[in-house]
Amino acid sequence: MSEPRTSLGWGALALIPIACCIGIPLIAAAGISVAVAAWAGGIAVGAVVLVGVAIVLGLRLRRRHGRSSRSVSLTRSRS
Repeated sequence: MSEPRTSLGWGALALIPIACCIGIPLIAAAGISVAVAAWAGGIAVGAVVLVGVAIVLGLRLRRRHGRSSRSVSLTRSRS
């Protein structure tokens, strides 16, 4: 039986810098794209929440304003 090779050959040793030069920019690009996606997602969620709050406040003000004008008009018609 032959023993398994434990040392890397010169060819494999030459491929390590090539793999690093390709892999590191890919990892960096993936990290940047994840950061951009998270940032854009945060902006989108913030916009949806802002619109929701504006709608709720608008409805509350409309209800309050509608009730107060009805009571004023009823009071004026009675007196």
